Amino acid sequence: MKMIRRNPRMRRGAAVVETAVVAPLLILGMLGMMEVGWAFMLRQTVTLAAREGARAGSLPGATLSDVQSAVDASMGAANLEGYTTDSNIAGLGPTDLDITVTVSIPLDRATFTGSMIGGGSFNISSTTTMRREGVDAGEGAGGVDP
Repeated sequence: MKMIRRNPRMRRGAAVVETAVVAPLLILGMLGMMEVGWAFMLRQTVTLAAREGARAGSLPGATLSDVQSAVDASMGAANLEGYTTDSNIAGLGPTDLDITVTVSIPLDRATFTGSMIGGGSFNISSTTTMRREGVDAGEGAGGVDP
């Protein structure tokens, strides 16, 4: 049986072609993983901002500006802009027990690719509800008398 010996110089171009085909796929996969990781970090930041806003609003005498400044501090620490904050604190009565804060940001405002991969089609948002401090849970509020 006769073996055919090939000249290594004849295969030199094959490595270049294979690299040209595989490299864009590897780079796309790497950027995709970075984008997903960034989205998870963004979700966690929005959740923490909603929690900080609800915590500030649960304190006695808190106002909407207290909630907004707590959310601004949390989102500003991550250098995020373009988010919205919504809270029910302005409509709470003296016996209302819960405060709710919602923070939302469009995904295309906080991603590397923007709306190129469809990031503008949805928002990342989080809602946190906390019990207000110093509010008596009387019968009018549906609570149990102490």
